[in-house]
Amino acid sequence: MKKLLTILGLLSLSSAYAQGGPLVINNYTSADFHTRITAANLFTPGCYFYVTLENPELIIPSGTSVSYNSYNIPGTTWKVSTSPTTANPRPGSHPSLMLGGAISLHTQWVMSQFQFYQSGTPLYSGSVGDISYTCDPVPNVVQTPVGTVEWFTITTGGGISTYVQMY
Repeated sequence: MKKLLTILGLLSLSSAYAQGGPLVINNYTSADFHTRITAANLFTPGCYFYVTLENPELIIPSGTSVSYNSYNIPGTTWKVSTSPTTANPRPGSHPSLMLGGAISLHTQWVMSQFQFYQSGTPLYSGSVGDISYTCDPVPNVVQTPVGTVEWFTITTGGGISTYVQMY
């Protein structure tokens, strides 16, 4: 019985922080939004358990919204680091990055490094994210000449939904 309760407790703790919740990006500005998203495990000491979009960056055109439920974004490569000394490239379709995969279960979206573009010309760059992510501290709201960029999460019984919103 003790083992069963321990296992159930670990599973519930693990799922509470699973990346499995959607990432929603809403671009209400007149500029295109380019971003590299990072997910991490907020409870691993040393700041090395993370996943960062390596190639290509996500481009959200002006006036559009996108939603991703996992790292399985077609054509993407992610840099995955599970130790302080190595980081390996993985396609978004790698089993550990799929919903329910070993990496996916233990990470959550934490940061967006972004740049606004207008007709191919860079306008402004910055970072926004979860303020509890202390490995690379960034604000959760950034005022730019193009518009405001904000990062927030909504937690429900179904998990955590993360929003990056420009207006």
